[in-house]
Amino acid sequence: MDRRQFLSGTVAGIGAGLGGTFPAFGQSMAGKPVEKRSIITSTAQFDPARPEMAKLCAQAAKTIGWEVEANPIDYNEGVQKVMMQHEYDMWILSLAGSPNRIDPNIFIFGMHYSGEYRRGGFNWMGYKSDKVDPLALGQSKQMDLEARRKTVLEAQQLVFDDQPGTVLAYPQITQAYRSDKLKGLVPMLGEGIGGFWSDVSMEVIGGDGYSRTGINVDLKHLNPLAGTDVLNFMDIGSIYDTLYKIGPDGKPQPWAATGIKFTGDKTMDITLRPGMKWHDGKPFTVEDVKFSFDYQKKWKAPYFLASLENVEAVEVVDGSTVRIRLVEPAAPFLALILSSMFMIPKHIWQDIPDKAGVDDPLKLPNDNPIGSGAFKFDYWRRGAEYKVSANKDHFRPPKCAGIIRVLYGSHDATAAAIEKGDCDRSRYILSPALVDALKKAPNVVAKGYPSHAFYHLGYHCRIKPFDDANFRRALNYVMPRQLISDLVLIGYAEPGASVISPSNAYWHNSAIKPPPENVKTARDMLAKAGYSWDSQGRLLYPKS
Repeated sequence: MDRRQFLSGTVAGIGAGLGGTFPAFGQSMAGKPVEKRSIITSTAQFDPARPEMAKLCAQAAKTIGWEVEANPIDYNEGVQKVMMQHEYDMWILSLAGSPNRIDPNIFIFGMHYSGEYRRGGFNWMGYKSDKVDPLALGQSKQMDLEARRKTVLEAQQLVFDDQPGTVLAYPQITQAYRSDKLKGLVPMLGEGIGGFWSDVSMEVIGGDGYSRTGINVDLKHLNPLAGTDVLNFMDIGSIYDTLYKIGPDGKPQPWAATGIKFTGDKTMDITLRPGMKWHDGKPFTVEDVKFSFDYQKKWKAPYFLASLENVEAVEVVDGSTVRIRLVEPAAPFLALILSSMFMIPKHIWQDIPDKAGVDDPLKLPNDNPIGSGAFKFDYWRRGAEYKVSANKDHFRPPKCAGIIRVLYGSHDATAAAIEKGDCDRSRYILSPALVDALKKAPNVVAKGYPSHAFYHLGYHCRIKPFDDANFRRALNYVMPRQLISDLVLIGYAEPGASVISPSNAYWHNSAIKPPPENVKTARDMLAKAGYSWDSQGRLLYPKS
């Protein structure tokens, strides 16, 4: 399989195969002990919280007579096993609160529409519901905002009732910065002070004007087509522009475009901002916009694949206007495509892959990226640091001279560098315990910022015992949500329930609350569903 197939998730059929490899209910497993299962999670180096959560969930499973083990592995290996191969039992993941996820589509359609159970799809749980499917698909086409909200609220309730996964906690994004080095930071929901609006708004106090920003993991690549990772999107997004940008208030605002005019539900005219240039001095034109859509659809840019398949045509109307015609109405199009998909220069990418030594643009390292964004690329020393400088000709030029993104490799090392003064701020999450410790350091601001992210324990619903909704619903009553929020996240979180966070207030179903932790309730539910226990207290499948 080549890289394009790997990334785009076009290989079909894996879900059906996995579901058929396990004994049919009512046959060989009837009356036998429920199998030992494992929870895949990242290592503590990547996120100290997740292995601890997995251990607590495994301990909770023992209260119903079921053996579970925590299995911390490399994060990227976990993504491969779960999202690409579907070879797992359970997975603890932090669904990051990126700006385009303020729109509810990824949590309703992406995670819970049965058609998204595919290689690389977000429904890695293999969840299928005849009630949720039409709602998940329907909300994505509802252009009336209030009607769509009603559908999203209903879908949330149904998903919570079925428990294909358990939302364990709603964490804040815990970060730190040096107040003697930086000022003017602009927090963004889900990104805190590490996101784009801080990048362009912050001022560096003294020195060379560059912010030294710390990170725990290296970039994967600088290819604007191949992005699937939130952190990679953050850094590529400083070099490449989008037509719209999610603002600090969570609402899309004009960016490389100055406005949009809808003609019905499926046609829109987009007006391009005049006078824009690529970093090499070439003019940014409507031809580049049309090319960006056509090229990324042709080569199946993985993150945007489903949305681009709904684009019927992109037409140049005049020197400043592009018309986009959709096959079906798409409510999330403004947030998920116009505010997320990078515009690329036609004069460079039209010769890729033919003259670039690759057979697929998704394989291109793109070691010298040319965009139109607020920052220009300087260098990337893999395993060490990455530097960009302010594009002073941009319509929204940064206030700093640039950013040097320093790889520290661990939360502890990043925190130590901030305390010492070698690092100005954390790019992404620092562990809550380290943030608490940094509060005592002089000239350091360490705190939690609002986020619509959540920690999620996903069940592989195509295998036993997770193919039984009664089993999953019982688990909901033993999950140690409060302990996770208080002990693991040391108060920088609230117990989770719905797949849309309370921080995302407009779309959140406030009627959904975490249930009280109650082992007796869980065991009673299992008994009612036909489960029983042997003399050693082991949970047994129903006998018939």
